[in-house]
Amino acid sequence: MKRWEIIVAICSVLLFGFLFSRDLFARTAWQKYHSPALALALAHQDTKLLMNLGNYYFNGGAYDLARARRAYEKALRVDSKILWGNYQLGRIYFVEGDFVKALAEINRELKANPENLRSLYVRGLIYGYRGQAGDLAKAEEDFQRFIQWIPGEWGGHNDLAWILAKSGKYEESKNAVLQAFESVPNGRENPWLWNSLGVALLNLGKISEAKTAFENALRYSEGITETEWRKAYPGNNPASAGKGPQAFRNAIKENLKRSGNVYNR
Repeated sequence: MKRWEIIVAICSVLLFGFLFSRDLFARTAWQKYHSPALALALAHQDTKLLMNLGNYYFNGGAYDLARARRAYEKALRVDSKILWGNYQLGRIYFVEGDFVKALAEINRELKANPENLRSLYVRGLIYGYRGQAGDLAKAEEDFQRFIQWIPGEWGGHNDLAWILAKSGKYEESKNAVLQAFESVPNGRENPWLWNSLGVALLNLGKISEAKTAFENALRYSEGITETEWRKAYPGNNPASAGKGPQAFRNAIKENLKRSGNVYNR
C-alpha cells in the first residue's frame, strides 16, 4: 500500500471514529465540563441531550434563543415527532414575534403529539396577539379546551378572560375569572385574575366592584418576587424580570385611576 493510501485510510478511520463518538464527546462536554456550547456543536444523534441543551438555552440556565432553536432543530432532524420539539420552537418564534412560524410549529406539535394539549395554550396566545380576522374566536376555543384539560392552572383562565374582553364579551370575561376563583388553588389570591376581573367589571359599568377588584389585585401584587414573575413568563428574557412586577403594579394603579380612585403611593 502506498504512503498516501495509508494516510487516507488512517484519516478515514479517525473521521469515522469521531463521527461515531461525537455524541459521547458531547455528553462529556455537557456533563463533566458543563460546556453547553461545545456540547451543542458536537451533539449529533442524541435527542435527549439536544432537548436538554435547548431547554438550557431557553431560560433553563441561560437565555440564548438562537442556540436554543439550533438545539431543537437538530433534535427534530433526528426525530421529527419528538415530544416538545416543535412546541419549544413555536414558543421561541412567538417570543420573537414571528407568528407565522410560531403557528406552523405549534400545529406540527399537535399533529405529531396530539396528547400534548399544552400546545393549545401557546396557540391561543399566538392567535390572541396575531390579530387576524377570526383569531379571537380561535384563541377562545383553544383556551377553553386547555382549561378543560388542566382546570387548576390560572394562566389558561386569565388568558381566556383576556381574549373574551378583547372580543367585547365582558360578562363572559367576568364569569371566566369567577370560575377561576373556584377551580384554581389559591385563585382568590392571584393578582392577575383580580386585575382581569376589574377590567371586565369596569367595562360593564360596575365601577365600585371594579375598584374593589383592582385594590385586591394591587394588594396581592405586592408580594410578587422576580422568581414568581419568571415562572409566570417562562419564555421571556430573565433580564426583564426585575422590572416586571413593578410595571404590573403600575398598570393596576392606572386601572384604579380609571375606576375613579386615584392611587398615590
